[in-house]
Amino acid sequence: MSQDKRSELIDSPHFNYILIRDFLLTNILGDDTDEILYWSGKELARQFPLTEKDAVIDSFSHCGFGELILIKSEKDQNQYQLTGDLVSTRLLNPDVSFQLEAGYLAEQINHITGSSCEARVTITDKKEVLLVVTIE
Repeated sequence: MSQDKRSELIDSPHFNYILIRDFLLTNILGDDTDEILYWSGKELARQFPLTEKDAVIDSFSHCGFGELILIKSEKDQNQYQLTGDLVSTRLLNPDVSFQLEAGYLAEQINHITGSSCEARVTITDKKEVLLVVTIE
């Protein structure tokens, strides 16, 4: 990571969150970071289950994950965009992981629909974070 990006992270109002989430946890969890964070997100959703899709969207900002926007809804797949200042700042780190958010979202949708769900994260060239939930 360049010194300019590192300075921008340090100067961010979200630095305390980013420090723990994207640096400390990644260092501790190592190669298993994505898998552990995904299943941790699912566990958080099990501890705080929601009953409506709108509540899931609202919960993202309450949890400090960012702003979640439903882009596309189909029978077997929902596509969301994760945005906000925190997300933009986290994206300065090329090794950032949004697997915690993906696991949380998949499990909440699973709880609401009663169907098995999995989510995948895509970070686009435009620095957008897309979360796609497949409903089985």
